Amino acid sequence: MKKRFTSTIQRLDKLKLNHLTIPIQVLEEIRLEDDQGSVYNQRIIVTVNNQLTWNGGTVALGDGNAYISISTKRMTELGVNIGDVVQVEIERDDSEYGMPVPEEFEAVLEQDPIAKERFELLSKGKRRAIIYLISQSKSVDKRIEKSLFFMQNLKNMPKGDFNMRHLIGKE
Repeated sequence: MKKRFTSTIQRLDKLKLNHLTIPIQVLEEIRLEDDQGSVYNQRIIVTVNNQLTWNGGTVALGDGNAYISISTKRMTELGVNIGDVVQVEIERDDSEYGMPVPEEFEAVLEQDPIAKERFELLSKGKRRAIIYLISQSKSVDKRIEKSLFFMQNLKNMPKGDFNMRHLIGKE
């Protein structure tokens, strides 16, 4: 179910980020009855001004509403600034990982059952962090290289002892 509303782009100086406010009523309408956890913490697909779509997560704003961050890069692509009112459309993101997964990474997981097993043991947030880091590469070769790098490091860690520093090769 998609929900449309308007929101003003605002700045959260304390966190040094720009955001769109999402009214609690909208979050309650897209939440399913069997959802566990806070209504404020949902994975969603956001579309702004019918131009730009991305996957993200909502966070409690502290005033009874929630927010989703909007990067300066996205604001530039949209041609908007802090204080501008925008049309927002959100819908639940019920995908497995809450974001698009690079094909190269999926192929690595399919070919390496041990890496896949270790990857699936991670929290959803840690899985998304790895997917995000891989997807930032522009070339196919770099995405394959990063996928292999992260999965090899994950396999080398003691089971159940996840350490992001080790995963990215800093330990």
